[in-house]
Amino acid sequence: MLRPDREDGQKEELIEGELIVSPAAKVWHAAIVDRLRERLAKLKDAGFVLPSDFSCVLGSISMPAPDLAAVSIERWNQAEDNDGWLEGSPELAVEVASPSNRKLQRKAVLYLEHGAEQVWLIYRQTQTVTVMTTEGTTEARMGETLEFRGVQVPVASFMKRS
Repeated sequence: MLRPDREDGQKEELIEGELIVSPAAKVWHAAIVDRLRERLAKLKDAGFVLPSDFSCVLGSISMPAPDLAAVSIERWNQAEDNDGWLEGSPELAVEVASPSNRKLQRKAVLYLEHGAEQVWLIYRQTQTVTVMTTEGTTEARMGETLEFRGVQVPVASFMKRS
């Protein structure tokens, strides 16, 4: 937590005590996140913010940075007022798989262990989304729809340009 911000454009995450350094996202990765944020925008009316490029503190040895998240406005404002990080998981954590995104499954389990309701793992190559909850894991494909807190998002709507 005391490490200075990187100046080389790389991203750092702490996963179970291991420092993971990754390059900045490629355009396709950022585009998926941007399209998905647009599809989840209705969550703002339900009291959520949709941040990316932030870290959350999960226990004493993990500090992942989800690609996109839905966080209650109350929790987000509390972290902002404290000039700190989000304590615990976002309610929805989204990770877009890429070759540099190591420990993806472990991060998903950590999010769930620390309070996430859902974790979406997006796989561009197979055009699938793994949806993880404490109740189990399912997979959504093109032509199917994801749902979080009443907001429905067709997989095809963020996987490819419309």
